[in-house]
Amino acid sequence: MSPPLLAGSLLRPFTSSAYFSGLRNAHFLASVPMKKRGVEGTLPKDYFDNKTVVVYFSAGWCGSCKFLTPKIKKFYNAVKGSEAGKNLEIVWVSKDKEAAHQEEYYEKNLPDWPYIPFGDENIQKLAEKYKAVVIPVLKLVDSEGNVAHDRVRADVEAGIKADPVKTMEEWKKILKQ
Repeated sequence: MSPPLLAGSLLRPFTSSAYFSGLRNAHFLASVPMKKRGVEGTLPKDYFDNKTVVVYFSAGWCGSCKFLTPKIKKFYNAVKGSEAGKNLEIVWVSKDKEAAHQEEYYEKNLPDWPYIPFGDENIQKLAEKYKAVVIPVLKLVDSEGNVAHDRVRADVEAGIKADPVKTMEEWKKILKQ
């Protein structure tokens, strides 16, 4: 069982100091077990330090997700090689109903983005925290888990038609990076 993502009640505001006592300045995802293609085991606790993080809720059964995922991949690939996008991480949070479906969608459709393994309690906690009732959902989050920008989908769709690197630079300004 993994450690809980949120401190105490969901009604109490989340703060990194409340949850990460002893882990000064730890990223809010530091204790969430994540996997990534090409990495043996789970990602190290400091993996998200100094990263620009977008949380992406989707599933293989979701038609809108199947339409959006290629756009996010195109955006990601366009910015990843730039100075602005070199630290971009898209964290995939699967809303699939079976582990095999999650694995199949990841292997066939997603780049080597970090993801939370099927069945981990943090999937539901993140879905509640970011109000991901209807998917797809994209959120730009800061290191404490606060939503810094929630119009990521619109930015991605506009960015791939215009200048994705400029969009990435705007996100970094929002996050003060």
